[in-house]
Amino acid sequence: MPRVPIALAAALGLTSLLVAPPAPKAEEGDRAGWSVATDPRRRAFLIATETAGGPRLLTIACLRDADSFAIYSAGVPGLAAGEGVDLTLAVADAEYRLTGSADPDRDSGVVGFSGEHDIEGAARKKLAKELLPVLKAPGPIVLTIGSAPPVEIPLEDLPPRAGIAGPLKTFEKICFGK
Repeated sequence: MPRVPIALAAALGLTSLLVAPPAPKAEEGDRAGWSVATDPRRRAFLIATETAGGPRLLTIACLRDADSFAIYSAGVPGLAAGEGVDLTLAVADAEYRLTGSADPDRDSGVVGFSGEHDIEGAARKKLAKELLPVLKAPGPIVLTIGSAPPVEIPLEDLPPRAGIAGPLKTFEKICFGK
């Protein structure tokens, strides 16, 4: 299936196409730790980076206008390209899994993960029930993709890294609110 940017897919009314993962380098202004990016179309992107300006280890995207949910990851050492790759976000007593693909970035060659699914109607409630216990746990989250070594992502404030609490509140309101 072809890969198209999220904005183009939404503009064309295409909600079931796989979207291209974001570039492995963080966007200008991304801080170390957790942040959230939103837009007026009821979209929220929960982002975790190891360092300011570093790779986006985890991007959790909720596109309410397109009833789509996606997870992207870049900069995970040892990630090999392939289809049908499992991503797991785990804490002590909860985990969330998503199957997607791992593909090299066209510009950098860095392999990144992308996976998505529709969250129309009851699927949004199911997603909240499965994902929020992982994101609200004391942490850290253990990110595992395929056979790559696990990566721990802290959830709490560890200066200079920002914690998840503030960004998650905004993400949850947009993604799972009414």
